[in-house]
Order: sequence, then C-alpha cells, then structure tokens
Amino acid sequence: MKIFLDAVDYQQFVDELEDVSKRFAIRCWNYCLMPNHYHATLQPTLPNFSEALRRLNSVYAQWWNRRHERVGHVFQARFNAQIVQDDAYLVNVCRYIVLNPVRAGMVRSPEQWPWSSYRAMAGLASLPPFLDCNRLLELVAADDPTEGRNQFRRSVLEVDALALQLPRTAILGDDAFVARFQPYCAHASREVPRREGRRTLDAIFHRAVTRVARNTAIVTAFRERYALAEIARYLEVHPSTISKIVSAQGAGAWRRDGFKT
Repeated sequence: MKIFLDAVDYQQFVDELEDVSKRFAIRCWNYCLMPNHYHATLQPTLPNFSEALRRLNSVYAQWWNRRHERVGHVFQARFNAQIVQDDAYLVNVCRYIVLNPVRAGMVRSPEQWPWSSYRAMAGLASLPPFLDCNRLLELVAADDPTEGRNQFRRSVLEVDALALQLPRTAILGDDAFVARFQPYCAHASREVPRREGRRTLDAIFHRAVTRVARNTAIVTAFRERYALAEIARYLEVHPSTISKIVSAQGAGAWRRDGFKT
C-alpha cells in the first residue's frame, strides 16, 4: 500500500531524512522514494543507526496519519539493512537504488523521477545540504574528480535497469569483507532488541507456557514498547496474529501518543 500519496508526502519524508541525517550525524549518500517504500544508502558515524531509523519512520508515520486522518501502521515492520563494502560494490548499490523507478516502469529515465537523489548527483538539480556525494563521485571518477557527476550519470544510463540486480545477502562485498562482518551479522540476527529500562522478551515470555499466558505476555511486551513485528519474530508467527491478540485484549487504545510499531 502507498505511504506517499502526493508531493507533500514525498517532500515531508525528504525533510525528515535531512533532519535525522543531521541530528544523528549520518552520511546520506543517496536515496530514492517509491510510492510504497524507500531506499537509502547511509553511513552512520556513531553507534546510533537503529535509533535514527526508528525516529525517521515513526516521526513520518505519525505525521502521515495525522495528515490523512488514518490510524494504525504506516510501515510494515523494522527496516531491512545490508552492509555494503566501499568501492565498486557501493557504486553498484547506488545505481540500483536510483534505477528503481525505471525498473518499476514508472519512468523511462531516472532523471524523470523527482523523488530520488539522482538529479542532484548527476548535476541536473541543486544538491541538498544533507546529501554527501563526495565519496561516491570519487569512486566513479578516480582519475578526474571534476568529472564525477558526468561519470555517475553515464554509469547509470549505460546499465540495463532490469538486468541490474543485487544479491539478497546481509553483507555485500568480497570474501574478506564478508568474513570480517559475518560474526556481527550472525549475532545481530539472534539479538533481542532492547531499550533502557525494558525487560527482554525472554524475561516477558518466561513461564508463558499456556495460550492464555502467552497472550498476556504478548500484551505486556506491546505495552513495554516492543513492535508487533519484533514480538512476531520472537514467537515465529505472522505480525497479523500478534495484532489480533493485542486488539482482542484491548491494548490497542493504550498508545494514545500514536507511537508506530
């Protein structure tokens, strides 16, 4: 379903992306907003990446619901992230991202889509202050940095948008790079998200061996601000199952502040 209904929605998200990039000291290398999702190449400089993305999604979701007089989810679940090696791998990811509207058949050329960083990167529009394109331009035009924008534009337009695909792996890079980050990703996949002062899901669901006890624990986890998707992943069920249990238990009205799960 669409999360951007008009130009006002798109611009609001770009503004929020700029705010989060500055607030959390994150380098935004490129982005592309599609009607029902978004892509971005981001480089955190502090250990605050998940917090930054939570803010970006939740602030926009609350604004979107208020503007369109809606309630409930705007984003389906936690963001998906891929660790990408610098150099050619990064260039390929950036090309893939800005070619999304072409691949979806929405435009014939990436410069026709106004809600991506391509036009600014290619020198066809002014560069937003939060867009950090220096490293990418250096990679595509190592011999002559002044030709970076022209080289990037050519590298995008010369590739077959439909043929350009990215491996669906948690880490994108050469063998040494993958080996370096594999232990981290393996740990992260098992990690239960925590916030200060909040019990772990293991603690909440300890002794919840009956259906009634499990449902009570689900509501408890929800009230301790675990996202529905987080609870669903922990219990290995679909998020809609968790949503129905929370609603049936009358916990849906508890979040009067519009906190997005």
